Amino acid sequence: MASDSDRLHALKAFDDTKAGVKGLVDAGITTIPSIFHHPLPLLHRGHLEEDAACLEGFAGHYYPSYPEPHLTLGTTAHSDPCFLIVVLQNAVGGLQVLVDGLQEDDKKSVSVWVDVPAVPGALVVNIGDFRQLVSNGKFRSVEHRVVAKSAGPRVSVACCFRRQGAATSTRVLRPIVADGEAQYRSTTMAELVRRYRAKRLDGSSLLQNLRLLIHPIKTTS
Repeated sequence: MASDSDRLHALKAFDDTKAGVKGLVDAGITTIPSIFHHPLPLLHRGHLEEDAACLEGFAGHYYPSYPEPHLTLGTTAHSDPCFLIVVLQNAVGGLQVLVDGLQEDDKKSVSVWVDVPAVPGALVVNIGDFRQLVSNGKFRSVEHRVVAKSAGPRVSVACCFRRQGAATSTRVLRPIVADGEAQYRSTTMAELVRRYRAKRLDGSSLLQNLRLLIHPIKTTS
């Protein structure tokens, strides 16, 4: 393995080319260049909180262009079973999030899908279901989807922050209640992941079956 000084020199030379990682991909590389290799001793313990947000892994998504995008959908509506999910997307776009809005005719509150602009080099950070549960609903997980585009292909990479081995973890997630009552029952990471895989991307909330009935506070006159 090259020394640190050799690696730094190679990194500077690569940076000077201004080609970036895209340039390497366009050149048809089949292996990851050694300058991007990080030996384990360089990774210090505690870089990410083990009990709160560990990097579980990466997921790559490839959406080809569709000649009739209105006849299909890239990915159906869903939120993610994690604390945070970080997404890097190319310039094609297609990512949408569900936000509260107003219906123009009768002013009733409704939810509407809003495009997330594809900003070059920008990262999209979404809150996941784990964070909504432990924050007792103070932070809401982001419901999102990907719509098909006539342009393309759309390429994105996402990394999920949650405890390593969450699918089998008995770590209990419970709401942190500052005031009032808990909105969700406590559960394990493994149960949440199991429920997520069972329901698949059906457009329903992972937490809907964990919500508790909030009783109004009785007052005396």
